[in-house]
Amino acid sequence: MGVVLLIVTLFLSYTGYLLPWDQLAFWAITVGTNILSAMPIIGKRVRFESLGGNVVGANALLRFYVLHCVVLPLIAIMLIAVHFWRVQKDGGLTVREEPEGDDEKGL
Repeated sequence: MGVVLLIVTLFLSYTGYLLPWDQLAFWAITVGTNILSAMPIIGKRVRFESLGGNVVGANALLRFYVLHCVVLPLIAIMLIAVHFWRVQKDGGLTVREEPEGDDEKGL
């Protein structure tokens, strides 16, 4: 669960990087999506779908904004709720005390 939450956090950071809409963000997203296109077989399609076209433009900004502000926070909230539920179900963070009177020496 922790690894999935980490990945969602990384996606939140990545999608939020484009939102200032400056040169640094533009080129970072361009490089990142070009790395996506290097995946065998599905790379070009994944890049096209993530940008909403072939170039970083208004469609990419809209998609990244919706992912950053709506989709990924909802996923993160659901995963955090499941994580808290699992921690509680598995006994929480407390250490159980042993009953008094049990001595290691057997006296």
